[in-house]
Amino acid sequence: MRTNQKLLYVSLLILLVLLSACGSNADKNGSPGAASTASAFSSEGSDKPSASPAASPSSSAATRKITDAKGREVEIPTDPQRIVYVGSDPGDLLALGVKPIGASLSVVGSQVAYGDQLEGIADVGYPANLEKVTAQDPDLILFNDWDDQGLPPLEKIAPTVVIAENGGFDRMLEIAGVLGKKSAADEYIAAYDEKVKQTKELLAQKGRQGKSATVVLLMGKSMYVMGHQGLSVSLYDALGYAPPAKVQSLIDADERFAEISVEVMPDYIGDELYMLKDEADETKAQAEALFTSTLWKSLPAVKNGQVHAMDSRWNFDDPVTRNLLLDELQRLHRSADQ
Repeated sequence: MRTNQKLLYVSLLILLVLLSACGSNADKNGSPGAASTASAFSSEGSDKPSASPAASPSSSAATRKITDAKGREVEIPTDPQRIVYVGSDPGDLLALGVKPIGASLSVVGSQVAYGDQLEGIADVGYPANLEKVTAQDPDLILFNDWDDQGLPPLEKIAPTVVIAENGGFDRMLEIAGVLGKKSAADEYIAAYDEKVKQTKELLAQKGRQGKSATVVLLMGKSMYVMGHQGLSVSLYDALGYAPPAKVQSLIDADERFAEISVEVMPDYIGDELYMLKDEADETKAQAEALFTSTLWKSLPAVKNGQVHAMDSRWNFDDPVTRNLLLDELQRLHRSADQ
């Protein structure tokens, strides 16, 4: 992804947190997750990944060398106990049953579907505040950020492994390889695939298989159409929806999202429209103006009742969000015809 796209992505995440802080947010906590695969995939599970215990002398002494996404050889603990995560997808770790002691929570804030699972994790800021990171006394730092300038000072604090900016489950699998959690990752993906199968069966019953779909995000006074990013990853990769031609052109150009005007919006809309927005006042005002406009009412997806209004917290593609999203999509499509 181009540097300006990386900057925009992080700016979108931070702006989303700031806008929501100004609005009257509803409870955004997702269904409880769990350290075990079985409870992690239950919408009613109560167990959560617990913080790692203090390292024993034997576990802290054992080390191994790995080569990270930047080609750097890094010597890390064989069994790291105090992990700090710098990046915007802590769900990659939580899906493995690993709860970091610190993370860049100021990037995601309450704008994720699994906010309850972030309790007890120290916010080390974004960009990472070196004093806050040091205060956590980490034995391993996972760095999943676009800005390489933050890397040198972090690796002076603790062994720091760079994680590639991969989509889908690739990031989680990469982290699993670093932490020795491959079996946990495989179990998570297997359970997820089973839920995907159930969701696709429901979509087939509703006659939605083979349809095209578009994800549009309203944020403040701006409107964005998503390429291969966030919610659209689940729609296109897992559930078999097709991106409309204009959206496909974004994907082909490696543009993960693009700001669009209301006037060109119809060019991007497929058979179904997933409309994401937060509760900020500016966003509500923009949504009201859009939803009462003649252009909006003329959209085929609107006329056919195929618009799904969703909270912007679903616009992430980490494993935990993707799992909880399947539950939400099942609920939406079951209630669509009622």
